[in-house]
Formats: sequence, structure tokens, C-alpha cells
Amino acid sequence: MPIEYRFADSGDMEALDRQWEEESGWGTQQLAQWFLAAPFGEPRVVMASDRLTGALLGQFRFMPTQVSVDGHVVRATRPFGTIITKTMREAVRSVNPLRQPAVAMYLFATKALRADGVQLIHMVPDPRWERLLRMFPFFQTGKFRLWSLKLPLSAPLHLPDGYTSGPLPAWDARVDRLWDVASSLHGCSVVRNARTLAWKFSVGTYAITAIERGGELVGVVGSQRKGDRQWLICDLLAADAGDSLRATLTAACQVADEQSVMPGDRPLHKVAVLASPVLEPVVRALGFSPDSYESVIVVHVLDHAIPASAVAPARWYVSAND
Repeated sequence: MPIEYRFADSGDMEALDRQWEEESGWGTQQLAQWFLAAPFGEPRVVMASDRLTGALLGQFRFMPTQVSVDGHVVRATRPFGTIITKTMREAVRSVNPLRQPAVAMYLFATKALRADGVQLIHMVPDPRWERLLRMFPFFQTGKFRLWSLKLPLSAPLHLPDGYTSGPLPAWDARVDRLWDVASSLHGCSVVRNARTLAWKFSVGTYAITAIERGGELVGVVGSQRKGDRQWLICDLLAADAGDSLRATLTAACQVADEQSVMPGDRPLHKVAVLASPVLEPVVRALGFSPDSYESVIVVHVLDHAIPASAVAPARWYVSAND
């Protein structure tokens, strides 16, 4: 079967969204529309089609992002939403990894993204992709361990002296100022300013918690019920890696503990968080233990002015909803 790869245009979106709903298992068109509203520019979608019939065989979406690398913001892209139809899988049978449909779409996109000035590609793929991705020398891969704490809590967790927590009143300039400070805690982090977090949390049901000290916003965390009776701590900003980080994680655990006894739902049995190197000492001190799940991060440098060591996976902050 001759396969054609090209970027989608506006006339293709109905077919792409229909395929999304029928093939992906990721939910309704709401998620596709969320993707199209990405805050750092218009996403791009690579289409794979039968050159003879025009039938849509697959798609690969690329979401523009920005990444802070040692305080310097670079243009980046996050691959997202790979769909390969059964017809395409059956038509392309090869032991050559370069001929795999997802890889072919990825390489098609990479050439154009580099020409457009995109400097970095990052993704948190399904762990089942790890073996394939390790075959390519241009990918750096790493893992972050999920850590968990049993619910309901065996003893209350208390905020450090002087800290208070409550709902976040607005995604405003205070969040942007907190991001400016929080970004310095990690070598690499996807930009998580007010605009980005408001967009990211617009899909799903998140509890957004704000942590203050002396009237100053020093922490923000989003968390939600997820999967097998689990409360998942997701995006987190903290003003420092000490008491502010501890207060932010503690506040998320307090919300999880409250949710664990809510009537009408199956009881939660744990609260969990992906622990980057910065988070791990505080997570451990709060009583969390390593869980069985590991999340994979993949980094691909397109602009070789960025040293590979500067964006090594161990230097990243990755949240459980990335």
C-alpha cells in the first residue's frame, strides 16, 4: 500500500476528530478541541493516508510548548495522540523500526519542526513505547518513579508554621510570579504559568489548591481522582524546595484524605505523585513509599546549540498529567 504523509489543514479536522473518537480510546472530541487550543501556538497534525484511495490511516499530533532550560525559555513541541489504524498496521509489516508508521510520521514532522525553529521535542509516552524509542540514538530517555501514601492517612499531616491552604481564587499574575520563582528549582520544566495551567486543568476534574505564607502565594497544586481508587498529585509549583514544597505536597495530601471518605464513591486507597529528584526528599519525608509504576520521559534535541546534558531526563520536573 503506498502511504502519503502530509500535514493536515483545516479541511481535514472533521475526519481527524472522527478518527480520534473512533480509534483512540481517549474520549470525545472535547480532548481534541483542548489540544487545538494549546496556549503556545497552533498545533500541527501529521496525517497518513492511502495514496490511491485517500483513506485516513493514522495521525500524530504535535503540541507547541515552551520549556525552561536553566531559566532560558526555548521553543519546544510535545508529540501527542498517535493513532495507527488496523489497516495501516497490517499493511506495514517490517522489522525495520524506521518503517514503523508512528516513527515515519514522527520523522516527517521533525524535519518541518526543525526548519520552523523548534529547538526541543519532549514527551511522556506510554511505557510500552520505551523499547522502540531506545533504538534511536537521538532520543534521551529516563524514568520517574511514582511514590504513594496509603489513604486514609494514619495520622494527620500538618502544614509548616505560617502556611495556609485553600482554593485558588484566580489564574492571575500571582501565579505567573510564582512560576518565575518555581522554575528555578528544576534544570528543565515545561512552562507552567497561569495561562498554561488554566488551559491544562480545563479538561478533567481537578482540585486546585493554593498555599500562602504571610499573604504571599508560595504554592499551587492540582490533583484529581485517577484510575484504581487513587488520588493523583499533578502539576505543582512551589516557591522553594524546603518548607514551601513540603506545604504544597502536604496540602494536596490533606485534600486526598478528605476525598478518601467522601460518600458515594469507592474509597480511595492511596495518594500518589511522580517524584522528580527535587521532590523526592520531601516526598520521602512525608512518608511516601516507591510504587510499582514508572513514567518514561523522552527528550530529542533539534537545536544542537542546546547541549544534550542540559536537557538530560534526570534534570526535568515531570508531573503525572504530562
